[in-house]
Order: sequence, then C-alpha cells, then structure tokens
Amino acid sequence: MTLPQIRLQPWYQGQMGVPGSDVPRGLRERSSGVVFYVDGNHPNATATADGTDPENPLLTIAAAVARLATFHAEASISAENSVIVIAPGTYSENIAIDGTNYPDFCTFLGGGNGRYPVIWTCATGDCLSLDAYGWLVDGIHFQPSATGAGVKLTRDAGAGAEGTVIQNCFFNGAWGTGLYGVELEGAPANVTIQGCRFAEFDAASPCITVTDTSTACPYQTHILSNTFQEAAEYITSVAGGWNASIIAGNHFVAATGDLAATTAYIELGVAALGCNQVVGNYLDGDYSNTGGYTAGSAGTDNWLGNFAFDIAEAEVGDNAITIAVPAA
Repeated sequence: MTLPQIRLQPWYQGQMGVPGSDVPRGLRERSSGVVFYVDGNHPNATATADGTDPENPLLTIAAAVARLATFHAEASISAENSVIVIAPGTYSENIAIDGTNYPDFCTFLGGGNGRYPVIWTCATGDCLSLDAYGWLVDGIHFQPSATGAGVKLTRDAGAGAEGTVIQNCFFNGAWGTGLYGVELEGAPANVTIQGCRFAEFDAASPCITVTDTSTACPYQTHILSNTFQEAAEYITSVAGGWNASIIAGNHFVAATGDLAATTAYIELGVAALGCNQVVGNYLDGDYSNTGGYTAGSAGTDNWLGNFAFDIAEAEVGDNAITIAVPAA
C-alpha cells in the first residue's frame, strides 16, 4: 500500500522578539514587510547577503537599508512594517531614510541582551536621518558626531518624520563630542521620545532640540520617562519653540564632574503657540529662568505638578511640588 505524500509548510522559528512565520521573507509579525538581520561580527555576514536569515546576515546597516529600498521598489511586495534587526556590535555609519525611496512604518531594532549592546556611531554628520512616516527606533546606543545628531527628524517633504517613536535608546554625547542627541528640523509632528537616556552633551549641544521651524513648531511631541544627566543642555529650542507638546515623567539631573554645569534644563522657546504640558517630572537645580527653566513665550504652558528640589522659589510649594511656571 502506497501512502499519500504529505507536504508540510516550513516553519521559521521566532527570533529576537519577532514571532515565527511560515514564509521565507524573514520572521515577521505582520503580513506585510520583511525582516532583515545585520550582524557585523557574524562569520557569514556579507554586504550582498539576502539578509532574511540570521545565520547569513548583512554586514552593515547600510546594506540592509539598500535591501529595504529594493523591496520597496518592487510593487509585488509591500515593504511597510519591515524590521531591521541589528545584532550587538559597533557600527560606524550615516543612514538617511526619505519618504520616497523607503516605506513608512518600519523599525530599527537593536538586538541582544544587556545594556545597549548595539552602538551606532559616525565620524561626521548624522548617524540616522529620518524623513519617512511612522518609523520606530528601539534599543540602540547612539554616539553622534561633532557635526550631527544621533537621530535627526526632518520634514522636508510631505509628512516627513511625523509619528516617529524613539524608545529605549541611549544618546551618548561622549563628554562633549556629539553635537545633538535628537534633532527636530522642519517640525515633524506627533513624535514620541520615551524611556531613553541622554548624557554627556556639552554647551551648545542639547540632548533634544529644535533647529528649524520654517514649516511650524514641533506639534504634539511627547517626551516621556527619559533620564537626562551629565549634560550642559537638555531640552531646548535653537529656533522657534515647542507647540502643544508633553514633557512628563522625566528625570533631569544637574550636571557634575567633567562637564560644565547644566545651563538649560527645559527651554521651550519663542513659539507663537504654547499649550505645552510640563508635568510629573523631577526637576533638579534652580527652578527659574536663570537656572535654565523657561516656559514658552505665549504664556499658555502648564508646569504644575512637577517635583522640584528648589523650594526657595515662590513657584515651588513647601512640599516641593511646582505650582506655577518658572520665573526670573
């Protein structure tokens, strides 16, 4: 008796938090998109690999980005929701993502365990420049150059980098070497920066800043549950200001040690519109304009409900809770 032949679909086991899949385009959690693996230390890594197999990964982030652009150009495959998984190691690269040659809603995911084992640095310019919609950057240690940002979000065309989420990253100014941690240029809206660490940025090199508001002020930016320490400037606005944004649950620590003292904790700038919410933060140092805390010039910001050590200020209650915007 001859038994019928039974064919089983191949099953690719889950990797690095991405569920398993029965299709060969990497291990994906959605029906669209591709998962690419980057591992500069893997013996099988090459710049020309397919990249969807973690045992035959791509050598560089740039190679994965090039593969993503190729998939995006193929009309038969939807490249939205693609993931670039970066294995532990140090990558010195400049990557620019625009909304024309690349899909929206994709992810750079730092793989591995421990404390930020994926280091992304660059010699000049920006490590990562984003002008596409709805990308996620997660779990990466950025060491920006003296002439650029760890992550630069722009709005050069269309929606630009609107909807970007940056989370669980470390922005390391390397004792004044890096220019910016996160830079917003051209006011991309609805950006979220959460659960990150910022440290060692010197004077004129803010951790998070706005450098161009020619289109608008950054709108509804959420800066949530981050830690800021050992830096001269934390959240500032080089040009324009912030609009209807929320700064909540962050810990701002006065700089000590090798860097100059902190001169700017939160400076919301000269926005035509304010309506910013600065609530539930730990505010170290002198809670005043002189001390580096400045509300937007429109006078509509809310700074109630922060914890501030400087109870000598009239704007801080005896219980160390802020009851008014900082003043001179």
